[in-house]
Amino acid sequence: MKRHRWNLLLILLLSSCTAGFDEINTDPKTKDSIPPGEQLTAAAYFMDGGREMGYPNLYIFQPMVQYLTGAEDMSRGGKYIRDEFYNNCMWENLYGKSLKQLVDLLENHKNDTALANYLAAARILRVYVFSLLTDTYGDIPYSQAGLAYYNKIYTPQYDKQSDIYADFFKELAAATAQFDPTKEGISNDIVYNGDLDKWKRLAGSLRLRLAMRLTKVNAVTARQQVAAALAAGVMQSAEDNFRMLHDNYAYPDLRGNGYAQALLEDNVRQWVKGCSTFVEYLKAERDPRLPTFFANRDAKGKDITIITKYLSMAPGLYYWDDVEDYVGPGGVVVPAADKYCVLNQPFYQLQAPFLHMGYAEVAFLQAEAAARGWIPDDANTWYQTGIGAAIEQLKLYPEISYIPDDTAAAFVRAHRLTPGKEIEQINMQKWVALFPNGFEAYANQRRSGFPVLKPITDLGNESQTDGIPPRRLFYPATEAFSNTVHYQQALDRMGGTDDWLQHVWWDY
Repeated sequence: MKRHRWNLLLILLLSSCTAGFDEINTDPKTKDSIPPGEQLTAAAYFMDGGREMGYPNLYIFQPMVQYLTGAEDMSRGGKYIRDEFYNNCMWENLYGKSLKQLVDLLENHKNDTALANYLAAARILRVYVFSLLTDTYGDIPYSQAGLAYYNKIYTPQYDKQSDIYADFFKELAAATAQFDPTKEGISNDIVYNGDLDKWKRLAGSLRLRLAMRLTKVNAVTARQQVAAALAAGVMQSAEDNFRMLHDNYAYPDLRGNGYAQALLEDNVRQWVKGCSTFVEYLKAERDPRLPTFFANRDAKGKDITIITKYLSMAPGLYYWDDVEDYVGPGGVVVPAADKYCVLNQPFYQLQAPFLHMGYAEVAFLQAEAAARGWIPDDANTWYQTGIGAAIEQLKLYPEISYIPDDTAAAFVRAHRLTPGKEIEQINMQKWVALFPNGFEAYANQRRSGFPVLKPITDLGNESQTDGIPPRRLFYPATEAFSNTVHYQQALDRMGGTDDWLQHVWWDY
């Protein structure tokens, strides 16, 4: 990986990458007023533009939930090997960039009622960004985070995750109420193009997601918040999808999809293989999305899927671990290096979108709420709606092969909930729908238990957890020196050590 010089490149080139970034990154002490629309744009781009957010998705979370495996650095999530660089990417990028923009916007304009819609949107994005952080690390700096300039708080306290979640629900409700169509509209809005109703539905949908996080730790609150989210309004169709659109720009330009940038770096994509846990489930379900996600190709790029039939790699293996050639029907020999299925091109195009939350996920969340008896709706109807929406959302990707409508409809009809297996079936299909969003797939796997992860194959005995899947990531090591007191308080709440096998609050 060429990963030691990209921070400097980003700092040097950022202002020329995206319009207005020379102003967006100005220290608030030297600039009285940065256009709020530019700060919203910056915060949104930093969530998935640039390799710094592509790395943890590709190398930690996707192999952790057994979507993909094979590439060397995928051992971090696939074999559970600590890597400080990848471990810190989310923390450094989201705190240092996205939240910096959002907190500055909210603090600088908190008394400006004319900018109510900007403030409401910023509050929603702020909750979303903090949810990524707390779901990954556990207790984190929250209430005092980003306030060094405004309140002279240089070592923010680590709030308990239970307190953070309680504030999430309050913030989302308040942000929804704050939108005001009589006030200035949101300009430069790369999320919803100024559509306030879609922002409101995002707030409700995010509230629904976070409410369902609490199913194990506090079912009473979870049920109450589910009801509140649905009453406030959630996504109604794919038109409400919370996605970032990207353009064909390579690193370090933030307009290019960060996940795709990570796959394209050093041509890593050729060593990324379909993990057997994921591929075999798609096969067993006769899922028409299998050829959309994967293909088998020879050294010249020719499609040889008809021979190898989506042969997939066991979780934990490196691409070089299996040296046996594959002998197909009629004695056709496929070299070991080419026999496993690889990710299809639409997923590593720089102009590919990144779906943070979509209508399909919202449908599955309602299906689970119905299956639990929390809402009076029919669980099977929402389950089938989610499957159909998940197939439809693939059309977001450029140059993707569309699944025929009759094929999609037949697949949906063939999938009905089985009494006693509803939670498993819903969350397995949700796992498929979330691909390639490893961040949310990792959170939902810990919360729901699905998919049930397969034991890893660790030929080199490299796993630092004896093959036990981690439940969180480590705090950055620098926190021990830069925020010692509050860092230690957070460790004391989990037994005194920074342990990635320790469960986060909602994961009990």
